[in-house]
Amino acid sequence: MNKNTADQAVDFSTLDGLIGFQIRQAQLQVFNHFRKSVGMAGITPGQAGILILIRNNPAISQAALARAFGVERATLGQIITEMEAKSWVERHPSRSDRRSYALSLSPSGRSFLEEVLDRITVHEQEVTAHLSKTERREFLRLLLKFSGVDGTPKILDEARGNGQDRSP
Repeated sequence: MNKNTADQAVDFSTLDGLIGFQIRQAQLQVFNHFRKSVGMAGITPGQAGILILIRNNPAISQAALARAFGVERATLGQIITEMEAKSWVERHPSRSDRRSYALSLSPSGRSFLEEVLDRITVHEQEVTAHLSKTERREFLRLLLKFSGVDGTPKILDEARGNGQDRSP
């Protein structure tokens, strides 16, 4: 039993053994810490990830970025518009496809991201401070495996063999 309020204990015994619930709890802790330590710069974890992907993939198309990040193209378009307004990102007509835009970081976006990456490094060290270096590496390895980065299926239905691709 966990103490949820000063006067009422809450039974988490069934939830304690559910991976999805524990991942969500961990995400909440990480995101809350991110908001306190990095979010002061006016950026969310998702925005930071998008900026990093744009930096690492010069001239990436919005469609490719949406697929990589796992969001709808329309949703990403709104996010990119917000990032343009903050002078973090620039859209240029694609050289290979006149119907799409190539994304790049603006000069101010590059310097902003470098500052944010320094804060993210500290944030990551703080949220994993209770893990040894070996535990942190193993935890990251298992998360990557769970997410399918090591070649295993991302979608649980794929692992069961029905072959439905639910990616956007």
